[in-house]
Amino acid sequence: MNKFHYFKFTFLLVTAGTFIGTIVYGLFDIDYSKSEEYLKLLLKAATTAVGTGFVTGILNMFFKIGSFQKN
Repeated sequence: MNKFHYFKFTFLLVTAGTFIGTIVYGLFDIDYSKSEEYLKLLLKAATTAVGTGFVTGILNMFFKIGSFQKN
């Protein structure tokens, strides 16, 4: 397995989990009468998720954390 596999696997899992978690958590705090609050929440969740996924993907690429099956 090459290093990109470790990056891709971690990036996708962390990005999806963080995005959904931030959306659900943010829905408790927004004012539903303002439509721009939804857009701000989506942008904040996407930025946080991609940033966190990128950092953890880079770290996993170098440290190769996790047990992956070898084909």
